[in-house]
Amino acid sequence: MKWWPSFSKKDFDLNGNRFYQEYIVEREIIASERHLKVTAALAAGLRIAEGVAAMPIITGTKKYDDNGRAIKTPVMSGDLFERLLIDPNDYMTPVEFVEAVTLHAVFEGVGRAYIDRGYKGRIKRLVPLLNGEVTPYKDTETGKVTYRGTIPGIGNVDNLTRRDLIEVTSPRWQDTEGLDISSEIQKVLKLALSLEGRQIEDGLKKAIPGYITTDQQLSPDAAKMVLEAIKDKMPGTPVFDSGSNYKSVVPTQVEMQLLETRRFIIEEVARAYGIHPIFLAHDAAGQSLTRIADAMDYHSTVTLGPWVRRWESALQFSLLKPTEYVDFDVTQYYRGDIKTQAEYGAKALGNNTAWETQNDVRARMGKNPIDGGDELPKNEASNGNRNQILPA
Repeated sequence: MKWWPSFSKKDFDLNGNRFYQEYIVEREIIASERHLKVTAALAAGLRIAEGVAAMPIITGTKKYDDNGRAIKTPVMSGDLFERLLIDPNDYMTPVEFVEAVTLHAVFEGVGRAYIDRGYKGRIKRLVPLLNGEVTPYKDTETGKVTYRGTIPGIGNVDNLTRRDLIEVTSPRWQDTEGLDISSEIQKVLKLALSLEGRQIEDGLKKAIPGYITTDQQLSPDAAKMVLEAIKDKMPGTPVFDSGSNYKSVVPTQVEMQLLETRRFIIEEVARAYGIHPIFLAHDAAGQSLTRIADAMDYHSTVTLGPWVRRWESALQFSLLKPTEYVDFDVTQYYRGDIKTQAEYGAKALGNNTAWETQNDVRARMGKNPIDGGDELPKNEASNGNRNQILPA
């Protein structure tokens, strides 16, 4: 009997159940657990989160001169300074707060924190939302995006906007969510998990390093004496009664290919998360740590740079007024060794034209300012009588 389409049985396994299984259950497992069990992915996320959180945050006011150039003045007080540099809430340090939000942005596509505002918009605390407590919804008719959910210590919320949250995301594939990189590279992570599981199983087995043979027949007592003699030096080595020789069991071609596959997985994970393989303890095609300066430049510019800009944009969008600014001090990673700092300081103080004061140089080196150190040094060669413009 043929049913009309409206009365035909729906294949839930290929529709609702399959969607739920693949996009809700499996994706949640991938986003919340799988990357943490893959050493390379975990290391990549930690390097990014730790790198961003290690940068000092500078807040202050800004204005523009007649030529449209920004003039920034750091401010060491106020709600913004206290929440970002002292205590975002009552149980996290600023470093822990930035690391937590960044880790979720890297691994799940988005990291959020609720801005708990009080009287006259005072920023009382920043509450990280690390378990999907708040979800965005987009009205198909108006296109307006609102957030709903439950915030710890606040309760149920509805009709929030993004300005009520600090939201740091990966590049957006959809207009309301960042790209979930861990989900997109699930095949690589799944292969990595299977390889690590295989290595654990192999480690639990008592591998045989080799075997000993002899052309003489050994009595039970003699065999026992031989085994006692080699048990500490060559544990697990069997003894046979023919052919005086020792054979070593070497890794097979399959096992060597397993190691090569693991190296490939590290490179794939590094490529996906945008991190230099050398920061995942990979030899990076023969590169050595003598080129660490180049690797640090790559790390600061290619890996951390985009995340810093996302953080600054997110804070500017939700927390700052047009006359305020926030900067993550990326120069933290460009300090170099003492010799390099000295050479830069000497040039900055001016053989021709100085562009930094003594206190600017001292601050970069972690030293306290000195009296009279805030004036640009005058260069006698450029300010002497010989360089004066005389009337015609």
